[in-house]
Amino acid sequence: IPIRITATLTQISLLIMIPCLRTLLQTQGMHGNCKALLITSGLLQLAILVVQEAHFVHNFITDNRIHAGGKPQKPFAATQNGLFIISSCMSLMLLLERTYAVWNCAKYEKTSMHFLPLSTLIGISILVGALGVYGLYWPNMKVELIIVVYVMEGCTFLLSIAIIVYARSKLRLMPYNEDRLKSKYQVKEVLNFSLAILPSVFVSAIMHTLSLVPTLLWIGGTIDYPLDCLFYYSVTILNCILTKLTLIGFHKGMRQRFLLLFVSKL
Repeated sequence: IPIRITATLTQISLLIMIPCLRTLLQTQGMHGNCKALLITSGLLQLAILVVQEAHFVHNFITDNRIHAGGKPQKPFAATQNGLFIISSCMSLMLLLERTYAVWNCAKYEKTSMHFLPLSTLIGISILVGALGVYGLYWPNMKVELIIVVYVMEGCTFLLSIAIIVYARSKLRLMPYNEDRLKSKYQVKEVLNFSLAILPSVFVSAIMHTLSLVPTLLWIGGTIDYPLDCLFYYSVTILNCILTKLTLIGFHKGMRQRFLLLFVSKL
C-alpha cells in the first residue's frame, strides 16, 4: 500500500506539473533572466518527479520492494537527492537575481537576458547539488547536509521578505529623471513577483521541513527506513506541485495565463 500511495502521487503530480510549466513558459511581462531561472526551477522539479517514477518502475520490474525490506537503488536516490538540493539552491539564486534587478533597475530593464550571469547562477546550484550528493553518500554527512538545506531555505525566506521591503523603499525614493519610467516598471515587476513568491517559499520551507524530519528520526533510530521513505518521497512529490501552484495562484500574470489556457476552455 505505501508504495502504491507514493507511485500514485507521482503520476498525479506529473500530470499537474505539465500545465504549470506551460503557464510559466507563456506568461508575459517577466524579465528574461527571471523567466529563465523560473523555468529552470520548474524543469528541476519535473525531473524529480520523473526520476521518482523511474525509481518506482525499476523497483516494480526487479521486485525490489523498499517498503517491504528491499534495498534503495543508489543511482536513483542520489539523482533525486541531488535534484532536491539543486532545486533549493535555485530558489535562492532566483531571489538573488531579483535583488540585483531592484538594485540596478534602470540598466536592467534595458536588457533582455544575461547569458553569463544566468549560467553562473545555474552552475553554482549544480555544484552545490553535486557536493551535497558527495557529502551524503561518501563522507556520510547526512545531518550536516540537512542543516545546509535548512540554512538555504531560511536565507531564501528572509531574502524574499527583504526584497519586498527594499523594492517598496526604492519606489518611494526613486528620483524623477529620464530613467524613472523604466526603473519603476522593473521595480514594480520585482515587487509583484516577490509578493507572489513569498507564499511559495513559505510552502517550500514547510514541505522541506516535513520531508527532512522523518530522515532525522530514521538517522536517530526512531523509525525504520521504509516508513522514512514513505514520508520523504510523498512530501517531496507534493512539494514540487504545491510550490508552483502557490506561485501561479498569487502571481496575477501567471494566474490569468493559467485561467486563459486551461480554465476558460472548459
